Amino acid sequence: MEIMLKDQKINCEVIKRKRKTMEIQVQSDGNLRVLAPKGLGKDRVQKALKEKENWIIKKVLEIDNRGAPETHVFHEGEGHYGFGHINPLRFIKVPGVRKLQVRLMGEGFILHGEDFSQESIKKALEGWYRSQTERRVAFFVKKYRNTLPRPSKVQVKTQKKRWGSCNHKGKVMFNWKLSMAPAWILEYLVVHELCHIEEFNHSKNFWTLVKRTFPRSEEARKWLKENQWKLQQFE
Repeated sequence: MEIMLKDQKINCEVIKRKRKTMEIQVQSDGNLRVLAPKGLGKDRVQKALKEKENWIIKKVLEIDNRGAPETHVFHEGEGHYGFGHINPLRFIKVPGVRKLQVRLMGEGFILHGEDFSQESIKKALEGWYRSQTERRVAFFVKKYRNTLPRPSKVQVKTQKKRWGSCNHKGKVMFNWKLSMAPAWILEYLVVHELCHIEEFNHSKNFWTLVKRTFPRSEEARKWLKENQWKLQQFE
């Protein structure tokens, strides 16, 4: 739906869930997402948005002031995030190596091969991100196997609007772009989703469990709010 706040029209997605409280989220594209209890009516949602009007507009303006997302052209020297740092692309021509090989080293992303077309570079980098995310997610799931519930399945996939998710069967899913973020952010998100297996909500008990398990959780949430838009520019 659309809502008018201070003469500004804003798109708003309302998701009804089994929960007691309502949560308002300003997404990286400036749109709103509202997580609301199943029985909450449209009028109550609109009233809550009006009450938070000043805060919402402030966040939307902050996003607008960032300017248009950077368009990657995948040329040599262009910077790409890896584990929280911007790393330039470096190309090494190797005749006969048709599939580009990617390594992250001190001087940046080193790509070996013979085909440095935009499509090949993008595909190679995405493959590297996926494999690194899979490895680190598996590491952190194993790290917490004796303190948090074990997932029924772990999957790394494309998620346009989420960094992680958990379903009622205990399956946890993570965005392949997470290896762009610092390792401690990825660890926080693994803890967050594993906690959902025990507390399938965002109740006080859930956040207590998260904070007890990962004391830097508040810092991680703040980092994501401020920086996640940078990681979502890889298209």
